Amino acid sequence: MAIKDSEDVILDSIYVNSTSSSSAPARNTDGVDTFFSNGITFRNWTVTGGDDNISLKVNSTNILIQDSVFHGGLGVSIGSIGQYVGVYERIENVTAERVTCLGTRYAAYIKTWTGIQEGFPPNGGGGGLGYAKNLTFRDFTLTNLTNSVASITQCTSFSGATGGCDTSLFQLSDVTWGPMSGNVASTTLATLQCSGSAPCPGVQFIDFDAIETT
Repeated sequence: MAIKDSEDVILDSIYVNSTSSSSAPARNTDGVDTFFSNGITFRNWTVTGGDDNISLKVNSTNILIQDSVFHGGLGVSIGSIGQYVGVYERIENVTAERVTCLGTRYAAYIKTWTGIQEGFPPNGGGGGLGYAKNLTFRDFTLTNLTNSVASITQCTSFSGATGGCDTSLFQLSDVTWGPMSGNVASTTLATLQCSGSAPCPGVQFIDFDAIETT
């Protein structure tokens, strides 16, 4: 599902199942993506899948996610963003609260492309500009997350390319995870790889003491 060019929309009590019913795996199975949209509320969603459960992409602002349940998948995603060289984009004022994550990879994570263009979209790119700020993920209940609670990577690049992880000029700031409770089926609560060219000021983790690791 995609929400594009939309304003002041409430989407309530929606179920999305993006899994395969055959031996062929389902791919690129985001529950929902937002583009060029403002004032979108996702309330009482249930999303089952193997990719981003809810993903906020280019020029998504004033987004609210509430009282939702994710089965599998990657959790709430910011991005990816910064794929188009020289193009200025933003994601701003996002709140996700009272979300239950059951076996997701993360609670919420952020991903930007590197600052060096490698290949061309849709599978390559990089070098985009802009910012993502004022992002809050709070009051999550976590069960058996498979990787970590929180992740930032500014190292997305063309398949097979390496390096350039300190080159992104896409600015991330004012990001808060927590409070949250539950458990992670790993020893890691958070992994942060911010670009050296545009570090990530204002990242906070609140009351992670209630999260158990293995």
